[in-house]
Amino acid sequence: MSDPASLGRLRATLPEEAASLKGAVLDIDYAGRHIDVEEFLDTASLLLQKGESGHLDVFDDENSVLTRFELAGGGHASKSHRYDDILEHTKGEGNW
Repeated sequence: MSDPASLGRLRATLPEEAASLKGAVLDIDYAGRHIDVEEFLDTASLLLQKGESGHLDVFDDENSVLTRFELAGGGHASKSHRYDDILEHTKGEGNW
């Protein structure tokens, strides 16, 4: 999705301080209380064209869970992992 108007529409579904638009890149970086991402996900599904994709990672520090939303035109899917499970796979890379 390289259309600045579409990216602006997608950005508008998030709190103002949560996203910045730089050319054809929407950068989302938010740390704070939970924000509802359903509107963002629904809007991304509508705006992404065939062959376009993206992802959104949501960290739930209270429950130590990472959820990755895979975005594509027409829908999205998610998969969640506990932090400990993610780190288990990288023990040899300095995480323990």
